[in-house]
Amino acid sequence: MKRGLLFISALLAGCSSAPEETGALYVLPEANVVMISNSVIAQRPQLVVYPVELASYLADSGIVYRTSEMQIIQAKNNLWAHSISEQITQRVIDELRAKQSQYWPVEVDNLLAQSNESKLQLTLNKFNGSYQGNAELEGEWRVINADGKVTTRAPVSISVPLQDEGYDALVDALSTGIHQLTDQMAKNI
Repeated sequence: MKRGLLFISALLAGCSSAPEETGALYVLPEANVVMISNSVIAQRPQLVVYPVELASYLADSGIVYRTSEMQIIQAKNNLWAHSISEQITQRVIDELRAKQSQYWPVEVDNLLAQSNESKLQLTLNKFNGSYQGNAELEGEWRVINADGKVTTRAPVSISVPLQDEGYDALVDALSTGIHQLTDQMAKNI
């Protein structure tokens, strides 16, 4: 709790009327890429991964932090370097390729959207820091088969303690949350 209060103090200090000297752009750390032979890839059916759907308040460029049960702030100077939905989607694809052998995850395109391949959809209504000193991921993921029926569905509820104060620690904790999420997905798809 103390760490969360210190983080809020640091955030609010950054929002004061004094001009902030620097802002920062953040990207999620890349997943470890595993080299797999083309023959192994060809044996796996594709899993078409749709772009991660984010709650509207998460889809902007500012990193989001919950300051209480009812209030959130979006950073104005600490921003995602590019679409956080795209970053999460790519991490999910890369990590699922390494963590399970049933499917070969691929990013959706116009042809794959029309294919009879199984599809993965992840929706997040929380992907933020919290006044409690944690990174929060919350939502749902589902696998939909070629007939359009949901074959697997699971809620997402992950909380990762921040190891330090500041946005670097928050981005690291959010990255750890994605890693935990893909562990869960890999065991259940």
